[in-house]
Amino acid sequence: MNISYVTPVQQAQIHAQSGQFIEMLAMCEQIVETNTRNSDVLLNIGVLLQNFGFITRAKECFMRVQVLTPDDLSSRVNLANIARDMGEHAESRHLYSNLLIRFPNNPVIRRNALVSLEYDSVVTDKERLNMALAWGEWAVVSAGGIRPRPELSPLNNRQLRVGYVSADFCQHTVGLFVKDVLKTHDPAQVTAFAYSAGQVKDWVTDAVKSYTQFRDVAALNDFALAKLIREDKIDVLVDLSGHTAGSRLTVFTHRPAPVQVSWLGYFATTGLSCMDAVLLDQWHAPPDIEAQFIESIVRLPTGRFCYQPVPWAPAEVAPLPCLKTGHITFGCFNNTGKFNAEVFDVWARILAAVPDSCLVLKWRTFNDDSFGQSVRQAFTTRGIASDRLELRGPSFHVDVLKEYADIDIALDPFPFTGGLTSCETLWMGLPVVTWPQSQVVSRQTFAFLSAIGLPELAAQDADDYVRIAVALAENKEYLAVLRKEMRMRIQTSPLMNLSDFTHQLEQCLIDLYQELYTDEKDNMISKTILHIGPGHRKNGSKLPQVFLTPDWREVRLDIDPDNEPDIVGSMLDMAAVENGSVDAIHSAHNIEHVYAHEVPIVLKEFLRVLKPDGFLLVTCPDLQTVCALVAEDKLTDAAYTSQAGPITPLDILYGHRDALAHGHHYMAHKCGFTEKTLTQALQSAGFRSIASMRRPRGFDLWVVASKRTMDEAEIRELAGKVLPK
Repeated sequence: MNISYVTPVQQAQIHAQSGQFIEMLAMCEQIVETNTRNSDVLLNIGVLLQNFGFITRAKECFMRVQVLTPDDLSSRVNLANIARDMGEHAESRHLYSNLLIRFPNNPVIRRNALVSLEYDSVVTDKERLNMALAWGEWAVVSAGGIRPRPELSPLNNRQLRVGYVSADFCQHTVGLFVKDVLKTHDPAQVTAFAYSAGQVKDWVTDAVKSYTQFRDVAALNDFALAKLIREDKIDVLVDLSGHTAGSRLTVFTHRPAPVQVSWLGYFATTGLSCMDAVLLDQWHAPPDIEAQFIESIVRLPTGRFCYQPVPWAPAEVAPLPCLKTGHITFGCFNNTGKFNAEVFDVWARILAAVPDSCLVLKWRTFNDDSFGQSVRQAFTTRGIASDRLELRGPSFHVDVLKEYADIDIALDPFPFTGGLTSCETLWMGLPVVTWPQSQVVSRQTFAFLSAIGLPELAAQDADDYVRIAVALAENKEYLAVLRKEMRMRIQTSPLMNLSDFTHQLEQCLIDLYQELYTDEKDNMISKTILHIGPGHRKNGSKLPQVFLTPDWREVRLDIDPDNEPDIVGSMLDMAAVENGSVDAIHSAHNIEHVYAHEVPIVLKEFLRVLKPDGFLLVTCPDLQTVCALVAEDKLTDAAYTSQAGPITPLDILYGHRDALAHGHHYMAHKCGFTEKTLTQALQSAGFRSIASMRRPRGFDLWVVASKRTMDEAEIRELAGKVLPK
């Protein structure tokens, strides 16, 4: 018989998810009292309290954790997030600045710090851009450097293979927006893959699974995920998260797909130079917004979003409540992290100008009495009596939608405006007053209003915002008409035209791919060098300096997939490299790793992939120099010292003993060369012109061999450029 035990923390979680907050708080209090010295338990209770809006109690738990465990990172991050959720953006910015100084390489801190800037009205667009670019540089360095773009293969009437990456293929804003688009993809045009990095699985996840080639990648690290994407031969990889929770944006630094795009789930530049485009629209992206992005901006013709109501949305729009109550009720159901002093200033002016009006604010943080009191105080100091505010805590989604029946006019916060919240507000029949500013995230509601033909609800400034809201409040007949007609207006607009939107998205991605394919063909002026067996980017071999210029594009081929090569393969079979496709090959200490009878096969492969005027640069141990030491009975004496430690003639002859001892058997040396024998092997393979040199101090040979015949002056000039000085 299996008996399952529910821990007190799990029971508190069950109460919370059932909306039994009194029971939840009682249990949390009991757990905290009996675990005053247990930082892990206190941290878990703090996170639970924070998730359900009890931020004062959560803050107390995190502060206790800091006393018990001063170096705990999670409690510090959560405190910064609580400051943001309370609209205390200066405090949040200060906390994150300190965290970045202490933990500059922590990805969660870097990600959260970037997202928090979008809520902060005093931060400039330039500051946001600079921080994003700094993140991009950090991410590329952390991944081992810049990768070249994988080869774009012609479509030739085949389907475009599109991979969507997100941690939010669930009942989340992103999941709700994207699920029907994935369902509507034309299989003749697009093969859709979903790379799901989240932990939550629900009905949206099941829907996405049924529409796509679904990959649960939550347990994969960046290297493994990039490898999987390459194996799936994705043409266009679409990030749906940006820097939001659960993001896998760092995978994009590994360049697993030839075209990489940001869409839907983020509202600013990713900061990644390897991101080819961001998908916006004419309303989110006015002409001067390019300065805020490192990516190219592609404007979708009819909008960045396509809205589809959830199945449990009320079938009918409720009557205009002011006709029954006798007064106007304003409302905002947005995240309180979007609140700031200027928002309160404008909303207080509206309440002052509309007698007897009230304001309903709803978010999970209004579970917290202390926070609610601070919001009431903010309005009291602006001359608005606290009883004109109604603060509502969280509800199940179906109940949230029903509560719009209590609101006449919705007020949008700024600069971070509503997304899905605004769509749902409009669907429930309410006009939304908004103020689009310079950030993309400040223009979301404006885009929806423009798409449904109500751009006049978007203000030019604070005074205009007040004017629009007051004018609506004074015209109840117009409010009633708007409420009655709003759903038909949305249903017949581009905002809900799923088939047209999906077709335009598909065509946009196909056009982008074709454009980059054409550009790559046109830019073949740059030369390609195939780097054989380079090892890992972080600690492997580097190209000679002459190739480290914009004129050369490195393509890395390695037998070990853990080294993240551009091409996984061996010297004996480079089938993945097309005939006559590279301008040069660099092979440093590789050729001695095959048997003597395999050397002609390797050299023939090198010759095959070189262009007609291409050349090979090869270096390997010089057995003449090494054997001179052996003749002096110095077989195990150190010949020189490398990063791997002392290297003996025995290591040079047969392979580094320490590497072999650790199981790297492909590091064994199976043959060897002198200057004469290597030259003869190259000539036999078909190389026409050869120049070589010995470096006794380095115990190595260097040879450059051309596929075409070169006169003496030419081969000398080439040797002077590529052979070591």
